[in-house]
Amino acid sequence: MKKILVPTDFSSCADAAVDLAIYLAEKSKAEIHFLHLLMTPVDWVKLPLEKEDLYPETKEQISKARFELDQLSLRAEKKNLTVQKSLVLDKGKEELSKHLNHYSHDFIVIGSHGTSEMNDHIGTNTQKVVRYSTTPVLVVKESIGDPKFRNIVFACAFDEDVDAPFAKVLDFAELMDAHVYLLYINTPYDFRETEEMENKMMELLSHCKIGACSINIYNSYDEESGIRRFAHQVNADLIVMSTHGKKGFIRMISPSITESIVNHAKLPVLCVNFSDD
Repeated sequence: MKKILVPTDFSSCADAAVDLAIYLAEKSKAEIHFLHLLMTPVDWVKLPLEKEDLYPETKEQISKARFELDQLSLRAEKKNLTVQKSLVLDKGKEELSKHLNHYSHDFIVIGSHGTSEMNDHIGTNTQKVVRYSTTPVLVVKESIGDPKFRNIVFACAFDEDVDAPFAKVLDFAELMDAHVYLLYINTPYDFRETEEMENKMMELLSHCKIGACSINIYNSYDEESGIRRFAHQVNADLIVMSTHGKKGFIRMISPSITESIVNHAKLPVLCVNFSDD
């Protein structure tokens, strides 16, 4: 973890993401980059200076955004972190993807309003970032009193080669000194024999340090409630899902379940790309 990107709309959940990102940057000695997207009624970059006064509200929004970014930078600099800040005057949602592709970020921390986020600009981009980013994305809903993740649940169907995303999970777990619970949810509609799933998970377990990981099969009528109940049962601090980059969510269990966990879980959710292709 060398460069952490924090897209922000300066809301309370975005502020929670900032706090967590600063903590992670301190712990990993990473740079931190704050990004704010601002929708403008015209192409502000190409707008002649003498015409800016025709849009007083936009001028005020830009000034306020720059001030807020400066304040975030000060918070990070007080922790002796290397900081970048970017204000992107956005005329379309695709601008965020362009920005992500331009810089070499290797970790993203983003706030989410959950199911109510659709009226919020960063909110409308959260799901897009999670689905298409080739970089691990940590989604935060609310302020975390103690950011020391100790128990991490890695929920997966284990039907495909997940060595690459799991290696990233292990790197994060080692940084946090956390235990990883490999989790398969067994449902009546997709029932698997215990021995079959244990054998699949044992292959991943061989990559873990002794005592750092455990394999778990949890029976539930549906995957989402099973993941959430298991996470509560083990007092999890973080749920990890795998995504498949530009192809969208892999069959972790199903696309709708993965998106629902991201939207509804109160816990932070880390989404790790299935492959680097």
